[in-house]
Amino acid sequence: MKTPTFLDIVAQDLYTKTNGNLTDITMVFPNKRASLFFNKALTELTEKPMWSPQYTTISELFRRFSTLETGDRIKLVCELHTAYSEETGIDEPLDRFYGWGEVMLSDFDDIDKHMADATKVFSLLSNIHELDGVEYLTENQQQALQRFFSNFSQGHNTELKKRFLQLWNKFNNIYNNYHNRLREQGIAYEGMLYRDAIENIKKTNN
Repeated sequence: MKTPTFLDIVAQDLYTKTNGNLTDITMVFPNKRASLFFNKALTELTEKPMWSPQYTTISELFRRFSTLETGDRIKLVCELHTAYSEETGIDEPLDRFYGWGEVMLSDFDDIDKHMADATKVFSLLSNIHELDGVEYLTENQQQALQRFFSNFSQGHNTELKKRFLQLWNKFNNIYNNYHNRLREQGIAYEGMLYRDAIENIKKTNN
């Protein structure tokens, strides 16, 4: 006898509670692949034919409550590069910015998925880093920052810290500029879409 998996246990519990009547049930999974295994678990509970529940993914569920569409990854980073250039005045070539842009996009995504107040987050982090040197950065990170600031003089940590803070203090402006640019085009990264969906649901409930 095989050890039941998590999906086996959920399928058994759902089948018991609904007495096999699953037509009005919608199951939300992280991805579509999980629904295939869940369907298999259901079919092993009975030999009688039955309707399977409806399946959707977390991303599909959130998209139902937002008019925005998830943008192409390259497009998203390119738009972030434009927002960054506008807010900092730094003419950073796209190919050199791209790696940083993906990290920045990932950070923005985390902020939005946690429904955090971006202004407060960036303000708090900026205040923290004003008290620090750059010793917490690895050598590779410092070298990346040096490349980021084309007129940086190697070895001058005070200058590196100054330029790093100047960039850090612009993050909130970059974030807002970026959101506005994407919204005008009807696109979003995943976290931004999730935040938009939650805000729309709150407005509807109010």
